Amino acid sequence: MLLLHVLFPLLFSLFSTDPAALRLQKDLEKDYQLLTKGQYFISDNTSSSPSLRTIESDLALFQLVASIDLSAADYSTSTSGKHQIMKWEFKEGDLKALYQVESSIQLDSTITVRYLDNKPSTQQQVRNTFRFRTYVVATTAAPDRLVYVTEADQGLITYRLDIRQVDLVYSRQKEGLSVVLPGFMQEINQLINQMQP
Repeated sequence: MLLLHVLFPLLFSLFSTDPAALRLQKDLEKDYQLLTKGQYFISDNTSSSPSLRTIESDLALFQLVASIDLSAADYSTSTSGKHQIMKWEFKEGDLKALYQVESSIQLDSTITVRYLDNKPSTQQQVRNTFRFRTYVVATTAAPDRLVYVTEADQGLITYRLDIRQVDLVYSRQKEGLSVVLPGFMQEINQLINQMQP
């Protein structure tokens, strides 16, 4: 019986994750690996020739955010619909708040598939689970200075640096992503607009 009392806390610590942990560093590493191995189209509203190199340069800024010491921040959590919001608020400096929004979306829908070679369209049942994570950095200058959106399996979806918006469209998309993404992005943008540090 004594062995259980000793082993249980140890096993629990191995299998549980810290609910207050900022996961940006792990997401950046995962997304970069997916980017280097995949094929995708990059849309950048400030450049006519975006590339992986420009994305790497931008991600260095998010890397700085991932290394911020959160011990001096006030931590809080809340829920809005299917979105769990974690917030680290800073009392001093230009950085006002850092948000991590975790969203889980279940898709169970029939979609119409249209073909380019004049074949008749078909109906297809799509079932999938999407786990998005959105990071928002609020500064004294702007409540959404930096925004980063990733999906657990697909990887980096979009990011924003001030007025610069970069979107990625993958040649091999997770099934149903194109169905879920517009509604999700509308919800997350509304949520970002409501966030005030």
